[in-house]
Amino acid sequence: MNWAQGVKAVLAAFIGVRQGDAARQDQSLKPWQLIVTALLLMLALIVALLLLVSWVTR
Repeated sequence: MNWAQGVKAVLAAFIGVRQGDAARQDQSLKPWQLIVTALLLMLALIVALLLLVSWVTR
């Protein structure tokens, strides 16, 4: 799996948009790779939000 392709697929799923050809290409990705990518991106988002809140409330 191309990790950039996996990240694009997960980010598109987060916001709910994906075009036909790209969605068909995503079917070749392995589910466990998408799950790991999604968990890592979700963790990065949570950490970024916590840092932002910490910075704003100082």
